[in-house]
Amino acid sequence: MVVSEEPANNNTEPPFRIENKVMKGKVISLNSQYTSVGELLFDSLKNNPDIIGQVDAMSGVEDTFGDIADRTIKCALWLQRHGVGKGDVVAISSHNHLDSIVPYVAALYLGAIVNAWDYAMNIQLARYFLALSQPKVIFANEKSVAVISEAAKIELYHLKMVCFGYYPGTTLFSETLKGHTESAVKNFRCREINDPSHTGLILFSSGTTGMPKGVQISHKALLNALNPKTGFSLNAHVTMWFSSLYWISGSVLSLKSIVSSTKKIIGPEFDGKATCEIIEKFKVTWLMLSTSMANRLARYTHLHDYDLSSLKILFTGGATMKQESQDLLQNHFPNTFVMQAYGMTELGGLCAAQLPGTTSGSCGVVSSNCEVKVIDIATGEALGPNEHGELCAKTASIMTGYLKNPEATKNTIDEDGWVHTGDLAYYNEKGEVFIMDRLKEVMKYRGHQITPTEIENVLQSHPAVLEVAVVGIPHPTDDEHPIAFVSKIPNKEVSAEELIKMVASNLMDNCKLRGGVRFLPSLPHTHSGKISKKELKAIARTIVIH
Repeated sequence: MVVSEEPANNNTEPPFRIENKVMKGKVISLNSQYTSVGELLFDSLKNNPDIIGQVDAMSGVEDTFGDIADRTIKCALWLQRHGVGKGDVVAISSHNHLDSIVPYVAALYLGAIVNAWDYAMNIQLARYFLALSQPKVIFANEKSVAVISEAAKIELYHLKMVCFGYYPGTTLFSETLKGHTESAVKNFRCREINDPSHTGLILFSSGTTGMPKGVQISHKALLNALNPKTGFSLNAHVTMWFSSLYWISGSVLSLKSIVSSTKKIIGPEFDGKATCEIIEKFKVTWLMLSTSMANRLARYTHLHDYDLSSLKILFTGGATMKQESQDLLQNHFPNTFVMQAYGMTELGGLCAAQLPGTTSGSCGVVSSNCEVKVIDIATGEALGPNEHGELCAKTASIMTGYLKNPEATKNTIDEDGWVHTGDLAYYNEKGEVFIMDRLKEVMKYRGHQITPTEIENVLQSHPAVLEVAVVGIPHPTDDEHPIAFVSKIPNKEVSAEELIKMVASNLMDNCKLRGGVRFLPSLPHTHSGKISKKELKAIARTIVIH
């Protein structure tokens, strides 16, 4: 990842400059001695055997780097025994637990390609993943292994399946660690990767429209993302996040915690109560939350029942946090740096992040080894401050392309190497970037453009609103009518009529909630914690039908 927690170079040098309407972060030479991520991880674990690398928050079980090194080497030996080598794909489909990182690192030792799957996928998606990435081995939790097994039968696809738990016809993960001699473990060495442009990781794009695409990330890109010279430092922190390995944040942070010799706390799925309990018990100092999680934490009614004074950094991303929400969260955590950042899988991590003093509600300024610009959607010309257009970015961790999809790659990365993010954005005179919405989420009412975020900003400011998302309902003559899906804070009330009037009195006529307001007990979320507008649009379509 590419963001610093402190202003660059003791404030003697600005962290970026603007040239020809392009924001350019500081260029930092990496000069890494490594060409393989596997070797970097191997050395980091072997050289620090006594460091506590991860803790299961529910059981309290601790895992040292020495323990992790032992299991990753044994797992790598097992993979070798089953024919896995350089360029083979090893898939992982699991929630976060003490063993989920083991095959991930083991595969990188061998020069194999890691491919992380969504453990909550359905059979259709599992069939698609199998056909696209063609893994030789998959490690899966009990929830997903049944789906994968059925998908493999339908596809007539043969692969070795290892289960974190038990499922008939699969290998127990614990069996992969058995039967290795002491000398084999002691003498194990990583497979050399002479060309760092080789693919080390395949992650899937979010798939908000159509099926997810396989994003190929090279060893060189990963080494840049993990390099402490260009990335925020996790050193001396006690860290926690909720993203699984399926997401770029979960993957990069899991590897970065090893390289940084950092303790990570592995908790259950996010909720306000459990998060506060874990922060208090384990003295968490660095926490990453999706924007949705951060909004919910800010509105957790028992937040101040806990001692959360250990928390130094609260890092949010995945969607824009509105200024009011960030200010509310900052007020709850006065001694914590609440920071937003912007990135995407195709960029290999982040390209912009807030520094101390950055305007709340923005996603900060361009990061080191990155460039950012905003372009006119019609002409492609770079725009100046406060002009709205599509955000484009370059990073040193950029993907090499979409797996088996050169056409999609060409449509995303232009001839000059710019990734077209699909986000509507602008920047101000200080170079702070503001994300308005996804271009594909922008609605039209009688030809007038509506960004859902501006309506959501108003609704989110109501004291009874926990979460809100606005989508469009197709209309035969008006193009679309905005509809708001709202979940309420427990024991607080607000009516649909009140929210409709609130929007009408604060925004222009085209933004009126002509589709109405629908209250849900909770909004649907992806497993990275983002509000799933795909599911909400499906609900909205049923409203139109009925």
